Amino acid sequence: MTAKKSILFVNDEMKMGGVARVLNTLMAALPEDRYDIDLLILHKEGMLLEEIPSKVHVIEGSSFFREVDQSLELLWQEKNIGAIAGKIRLIAYMKTGLIRKRIVSERKKILHKQYDVEVAAKEGFCTIFTAYGDSKRKINWVLTDYSVCNYSHNHMPLVKKALEKIDLNIADSEKALIAYETVFRVSNGVTIHNLMDIDRIMKCLEEDDGSEINGTDGPNVITVARFHPQKSIDRLLIASDEVYQGGNHHTLYLIGGGEEEEALRKMVKDRHMNHVVFLGYRQNPYADMKKADLYVSSSLYEGFATVISESLIVGTPVLATEVSGVQEQITKPEYGWIVENSQEGLTEGLKRALCSIDELKNMKLCLKEYHYPNEAILEQFMEVL
Repeated sequence: MTAKKSILFVNDEMKMGGVARVLNTLMAALPEDRYDIDLLILHKEGMLLEEIPSKVHVIEGSSFFREVDQSLELLWQEKNIGAIAGKIRLIAYMKTGLIRKRIVSERKKILHKQYDVEVAAKEGFCTIFTAYGDSKRKINWVLTDYSVCNYSHNHMPLVKKALEKIDLNIADSEKALIAYETVFRVSNGVTIHNLMDIDRIMKCLEEDDGSEINGTDGPNVITVARFHPQKSIDRLLIASDEVYQGGNHHTLYLIGGGEEEEALRKMVKDRHMNHVVFLGYRQNPYADMKKADLYVSSSLYEGFATVISESLIVGTPVLATEVSGVQEQITKPEYGWIVENSQEGLTEGLKRALCSIDELKNMKLCLKEYHYPNEAILEQFMEVL
């Protein structure tokens, strides 16, 4: 009998978001008879901790990494002196390059075996952490478009040096891979789309069919997102307002929360947008997504937006700005529309989509036959691990 492979996934936190979600989905899908899985969380916090598969052994990072995912600007606002000191110390180690030796030292405190495979589940600091470990095979997982947003711009020499020790870079879309290889001048990459937790989506639909989507003033439009500048919800609100004022009545539902919520609510109030409904954060948004006539993704950039695939899985067509991954998701006319990544493009696209209720209905009928290729994607992951 073939011995199990030992795998270590490294992530900085498990907050609500795409990275933690796709990581949990992958770990759950990997066969237990083939892999022993450990998950190191450098700063053990986040709502998705509770969704880590029970078969996964969770390891907590040392106190040195406590501020790895924290914003110095936010820590200043909170006047958290201890955390500020920890963050400044971490930045100093990064700037001087001493972080490499410190990682080796800290790893000895928290990791007590050599792994067959180690995966940096989020590019950036996790890449550096993995690069300076002693795992037999080192993989870097890229989940955003570095041609638009380079999270490592302050530490480019350090990251480039770390990438010399990485055996394989996995990107979640073709565009994300091209961007990463261009920015960091590497060529050892492959594209593997994100696994979707289809069983969980279907189970959630069965458990919760009490959708709050009940607008009667035209089509129902929905988005599910963290209220963060990346998601550009303000652009969606402006587009919705202009389209509504132009006579294309609809109800826009927003599911989510985040640092921009107060500003977004103020925009809705100031513009007297009575057709906009904030539903708050929901762990299970799928019944609402399924009942909606149209899902809108207004992001400025992505790697591979899982929520787009989730919308197609539950049977709702998508209007999406042109970002990394979307060309590989909206591959047929009945799946939805891809529009120019601008305010004008989003506004005109929304207007067009809402002009024909019959077209939206036909698209929803076609999406009943939609199939997401989970089995093939899992095979791709297992081939490279």
